[in-house]
Amino acid sequence: MNLIVRSVMTCALMVGLSVSAQANEYNNHMQWIDLDSALSTSDIFVADNRLPAQRRNASVPNIPDSAFEKPGITENNLHMYLGLASLAMGGMAAISAPEEYDADLLNTVHFKAAKASWQLGAAAIASGFYSHWDDFHLEDGLFDRDNLHVLLGLVGTLGYYLAVKGAVDEYNDVGYPSTDHASKGIIGGASMTFAIGFTW
Repeated sequence: MNLIVRSVMTCALMVGLSVSAQANEYNNHMQWIDLDSALSTSDIFVADNRLPAQRRNASVPNIPDSAFEKPGITENNLHMYLGLASLAMGGMAAISAPEEYDADLLNTVHFKAAKASWQLGAAAIASGFYSHWDDFHLEDGLFDRDNLHVLLGLVGTLGYYLAVKGAVDEYNDVGYPSTDHASKGIIGGASMTFAIGFTW
């Protein structure tokens, strides 16, 4: 234990000496200003001695710790939760796809989850553009992480929407949807997964 303490103290001494030598070499002498017993450590100022020494009456405000607590829901968190909820609803739609569609398609878990997936995706896009509007720059290139996040999120939500629209259109025209809409939903889910993965 003594060896560790001695090693640490020796390193601290060496760092102190090298900093002092460095300051002298570059004519950057540091001095303490207004160092008297009435001052607390927060009132001690360090100044370059080449500048005129002026007494600074700066006070540190007493801000309670509660002022720095991070709120539970921020714009960024809202965007993240909406995107994750959209992905979760897309996954629920995928696993709840029925073998055969009955006459009451619009009241199935599959339809409601699919509809919620594109609506939550649209809300995630809106909140993302609101809270991160200055992160998207085409001049950074298409393969910039933020640009890919935006584009894949848009493709994901569009895929969810087109899957629901195609199924509903077939349901209204023919009376039951085919499985053709599933490919759009799968593309939407994959795009949304990669969009979230790029920024995780």
